[in-house]
Amino acid sequence: MQWSKFKDKDLVLSLAHGIKQKAKKFDRLRIMHVCGTHENAIARYALRDLLPNNIKLLAGPGCPVCVTSSKDIDAIINYGIKNDCTILTFGDMLRVKGSAYSLLSASKLGLYVKMVYGLDEAIYYAKQAKKDAIFFSVGFETTAAPVASIIKSVNLPENLSFFSVHKYTPNGVLELLKAGKLNIDALILPGHASIVSGLAPYEKVASSFNLPCVAAGFEPVDVLGAILMIINQLEDNICKVENEYERLLNYEGNKLAQKALNDIFDITDSIWRGLGIIKNSGFEFKKTYNYLNAKLKFNIPFSDSYTEEQKGCRCAEVILGTIEPPQCPMYAKICNPHNPVGPCMVSDEGTCRNWWEVKGDI
Repeated sequence: MQWSKFKDKDLVLSLAHGIKQKAKKFDRLRIMHVCGTHENAIARYALRDLLPNNIKLLAGPGCPVCVTSSKDIDAIINYGIKNDCTILTFGDMLRVKGSAYSLLSASKLGLYVKMVYGLDEAIYYAKQAKKDAIFFSVGFETTAAPVASIIKSVNLPENLSFFSVHKYTPNGVLELLKAGKLNIDALILPGHASIVSGLAPYEKVASSFNLPCVAAGFEPVDVLGAILMIINQLEDNICKVENEYERLLNYEGNKLAQKALNDIFDITDSIWRGLGIIKNSGFEFKKTYNYLNAKLKFNIPFSDSYTEEQKGCRCAEVILGTIEPPQCPMYAKICNPHNPVGPCMVSDEGTCRNWWEVKGDI
């Protein structure tokens, strides 16, 4: 496969021209993606600059680090400080603040935390440790599926358990639409997550809310191609689920990954940072695997008193696409990648971080 063709300049400009011509008949189109990797590609290739003014390309709740609640961060920090255990998690998660502390800053208070690149590395460290180790397991189905698969296939050390804050994208999007929190005309579906879930879960999104939905890859041609497919649907007055990412994604998704998820996890209500509890949007361990569930195994307490956003931070509005990062008074002033106040400035998948990397303080 010639991957370079998905970055071909002439093809990119041709797609941009086609979008501009077809978009003339619309007053305004608000197209949202729900994937941090899409935002990274859009910012890196300045794709918004190629779109006409009447098309707004919005970043939705597609960064798993950004939607991890302070309530969960506070709980694992407080438990870890008071008990002799090791917290293992991904690098992005280390710097996201809970109500007062991030996992990294809490290390000054006695929390023993270690960054890992994946569950296999967490297993390695747990085997070396002589005390309990808890894997703070973050991410959408893209990350939850490998975790489930590894749990099924290897002998885990007895001292390793999991604090799952995994989220399920399709139901999260569906419930936010039901709640009227997303003011959009179409959706670009997440390519990576959809490789696992398939596209069937989004049929209800398209039909119930009259939204064109197109799954896309992560190169400039993918994103612009998906936008053109969306405009074609709107032009023909139809709303359906389409697949621009056919080279890697099929409609049914990955059946093996889905089976692993279904074997290990139940779909449960889950709290999303700044967005509240979203019905059927999280992955939690089935009863059979309660012995791996750190929340139950250690009876970890959760406080109902927690702060999702620092004073002045508007990350929740960024996640819902109601404002752009520079509209937050903290953006690039107090909040930047060196001193992230809100979660959207922390991760490579965060909207504010991606805007800052390209545009700085504007």
